[in-house]
Amino acid sequence: MIISITGKPCSGKSSIAKVFKEKYHFKTYSIGEIFKDEAHKKGMSVEEFNKFLMSDPKFDNFIDDKTLELGKLWKNDDVIFDARLAWHFIPHSFKVFVDLDEEEMAKRLSNSDRVGKEKYQDVEKARETLIARFNAENERYKKFYGIDNTDFSNYDLVISSKDKTPEELADIIYEKYRKHFKI
Repeated sequence: MIISITGKPCSGKSSIAKVFKEKYHFKTYSIGEIFKDEAHKKGMSVEEFNKFLMSDPKFDNFIDDKTLELGKLWKNDDVIFDARLAWHFIPHSFKVFVDLDEEEMAKRLSNSDRVGKEKYQDVEKARETLIARFNAENERYKKFYGIDNTDFSNYDLVISSKDKTPEELADIIYEKYRKHFKI
């Protein structure tokens, strides 16, 4: 059974997916890492790459097709998709949105040790960048797919990561997932 996990930037989605891989032995598929690597290959920041994709959706189409393909291929496997739109492309998944307020997002990013990637010394600049990125992504999703990633009615579970560790969040998600699929 598949879990699709999305949410705000820096909310801990990738960390939660890592816990699922280690503790619950799920396969993981992370679009965020693929996205960041592709931006880096093109010599762009994540924000620049988001803007580029508004006029050239080839990368989005590639990711969408891959997500659809893997969603069908792995439909009976224990898999967690760490991807903004997997909930849309894998409708039979258990859909999770990890929420986080802007201030905490910015603190996490400015304090992170993401080597060679997003690095900010100023919390306010980190906040502005994260909000701009999140809004640009949602604008792209509305333009190309007619969906709103921030509409919580799209999800089976909306959970805040503000006061919980990735392990605690994974345990809560796993329990709700098991109830959802009556496992």
